[in-house]
Amino acid sequence: MRMDLSKCLNEGVNNLITWRNRYSKTEYPEKVVINIFYGKYTLEFMFPEILGCYELNSLGKSKVKWNEINEGFQKLKMFYGTTAVSKTQPVLLSLLTNITRNVANTNYGIYKSLITEAQNGNNAKLEEIEYAYLYYKLTDECVLLWGAFGGTGLTKIEAIGKMSGLIIDIEEIKTYGQIEHVLGQLCAAEYLKEHYKALQSNI
Repeated sequence: MRMDLSKCLNEGVNNLITWRNRYSKTEYPEKVVINIFYGKYTLEFMFPEILGCYELNSLGKSKVKWNEINEGFQKLKMFYGTTAVSKTQPVLLSLLTNITRNVANTNYGIYKSLITEAQNGNNAKLEEIEYAYLYYKLTDECVLLWGAFGGTGLTKIEAIGKMSGLIIDIEEIKTYGQIEHVLGQLCAAEYLKEHYKALQSNI
C-alpha cells in the first residue's frame, strides 16, 4: 500500500462531524449523499482535463507537463475547485432528480432507501452512507493524483502501479468510471480497510 491518504481521510471525517453538528437528524443523511455526488459530478465534468495529463508528444511518448507530482496535483485541485463552483453547483440538484443517471459507477437512486432508513434512526444505514462518502472522497482524490502522475511523463498503467504498488494488466482507460473502479479497489478500499473507524452513532 503506497498511498498515504491520511490527510484526505481526516478532512472527510471532519466534514462529516461538521455536518452532523449543522444539520438535523433528518436532514443529515441526505446532505451527506448530496455531497458524494457534488464530488462525483465535479470529477465527471473535469475528467477530460485529467485524461489530458496523459497527452502524447509527436514521438508517441508521454508529455511532461510538470516536474513534480505535487505541482500537478495542486493545479488539478484548483481546477477541481473552480469546476465545482462554476459547473456542478448550479446544476447538481436538477441532475439528482434523475435518480438512475450513473456518474462513474454509482447513482443517486442507490441511496434513496438508505437515506430514508437512516432518517428513521437506523444507525447501520447511516454508517453505510458515511462510509460511502469517505470511500468516494478518497477515490476521487486518487483520481486527481493519477492525473498528476500522468503529467510527470508516466503512462496510465505506470501511474496506477506507482499508486498501488501493483502491476496490473487492464484495457486502455478512457472513462472516469474505469479509473474510479480501479483506484477505488486498489487504493481507497485498501486504505480504509486499515484506517476506517466508524463515527460514534449518537447523533
